[in-house]
Amino acid sequence: MVLSGAVGLVLMIACANLANLLLVRAAARQRELAVRMALGSRRRRMVMQLLTESLTLALPGGLAGLVIAYFAVNGLNAWKPLLLENYGAISMDIRTLAFTFALTLVTGIVFGIAPAVAAGGIGILDSLKSAGQMQSGNRRATRLRQLLVVAELGVSLVLLIGAGLLARSFIKLAKTDLGFPAENLLTLRVNLAGSRYARADAQARFYDDVLERVQQLPAVKRAAVSTDLPLGAEQPYQMMSFQVFGRPPVAIAQRPQGNVTVVSRSFFQTLGIPVRSGRVFDSSDTTDSTDSIVVNEAFARKIFPAENPLGQRIYFHENDPLRWAIVGVVGNIRGSALGVEPAPLIYRCECFGHNSFLSRMALIVRTSGDPRTALRAVEGQVYAVDRNQPVFDVKTMDERLVDALAPQRFHLLLIGTFAVIAMILAAVGVYGVMSYTVTRRTREIGIRMAMGAQPGQVLRSVVGECMQLTVVAVLAGLSGAWALTRYLQSMLYGVTTLDVWTFALMPVALAAMAITASFVPAWKASRIDPATALREE
Repeated sequence: MVLSGAVGLVLMIACANLANLLLVRAAARQRELAVRMALGSRRRRMVMQLLTESLTLALPGGLAGLVIAYFAVNGLNAWKPLLLENYGAISMDIRTLAFTFALTLVTGIVFGIAPAVAAGGIGILDSLKSAGQMQSGNRRATRLRQLLVVAELGVSLVLLIGAGLLARSFIKLAKTDLGFPAENLLTLRVNLAGSRYARADAQARFYDDVLERVQQLPAVKRAAVSTDLPLGAEQPYQMMSFQVFGRPPVAIAQRPQGNVTVVSRSFFQTLGIPVRSGRVFDSSDTTDSTDSIVVNEAFARKIFPAENPLGQRIYFHENDPLRWAIVGVVGNIRGSALGVEPAPLIYRCECFGHNSFLSRMALIVRTSGDPRTALRAVEGQVYAVDRNQPVFDVKTMDERLVDALAPQRFHLLLIGTFAVIAMILAAVGVYGVMSYTVTRRTREIGIRMAMGAQPGQVLRSVVGECMQLTVVAVLAGLSGAWALTRYLQSMLYGVTTLDVWTFALMPVALAAMAITASFVPAWKASRIDPATALREE
């Protein structure tokens, strides 16, 4: 919805620009049209002629758009950003062609009406006077051109603010504390298959053997296994409901829930997750010992807000004989996605051997240098234990972080591109209108300079006129941004839709662009030779 809205706003700016250029062209042909009507041509015929001319611009433009879209779609399919990896190939079909053709006709007609109506209101006698060409055109057409420029700048500001909010959100998201150092971490998955690993104790034995071998590699500092990976969105944590031992039983729908993950004893040391209280799994946790669990801070705050969680027991089913004792509380880590507050998390130790989901585990290796250089050696140790168990989903933690940022990066790239295009179109619009205004006021400016006006005064006058339009556009754009950027809320992290810095800096950037676009026409106006201007018709 947001991206479609951004496309629509850019289309509006392009069409407003086209309407403005057609208005300028109609004003330049004012005498020609007046002569035609003086010779008997009806106003309706003039309006239809100008609408037809608008369509002759719109239809080739729509065709050019289809050609550009064809190559853009091919490029998108080749690039295939992570956000779109679950979608099939994107293609252009008859519906695309029909939509483009209809949109081309609508925009050509709607935005061709303004110059056509302006031409229909031409006064024949005034237009035939020689002085008519030297004036700035009729007041209604001038106001319409100014209104279109204000609209272009205002819509550009809306897109700029949207892109600015996404940029600030992306920066904050990229700086999110993962809860552990991500550098020098290699991750990969193994999915045990076959009758050999039908029992949980055989699965646990496989991972113990792999860990023992991997930890002996020279480039490896620590290694661990876990059913889930931080930022591993493709395999989310298992959600389970539970009850606290000693509290009155509650209905299933009302029971608290927590994400459950199974890890090896070395998991917390390998990732570098800090211990807040109690202990983590160690050699005392064996298949014959009391079942222990470790929880994160989010779990402790939610389930035991006013109690000490250490020593508390939970159970997952009424007929479950196990009462899991909380032996430690560790820091929060980012789970399956960035931008989501850490959820309550329960860690169980794979050393117990009675977990039913050990067949799908991830190997996490902390290396002393570039983790990619240790990949072959780590894979070799897995195959040394069982050559029939393939290794897959091999990524460093830094690569997983890049993948986690992919949706936000994709949104920022698209809306940022639209904002840049909007800025360019708005700059062209400002330049065109100011150039036309200066051209139509050549005689007036020449008279002023002949009467003593300085070039600097003329320069400030033209730029000042542009700044008046810009101020109105900024006020309109800020109002529009306040109304529309609320739809960006779900795409933002750590930034409000009324972020002060974005709403302050983007209008300044827009004003700087407008001043730059108007400076060249203003400079040309300040260089007008009064004698030459007064000799013109």
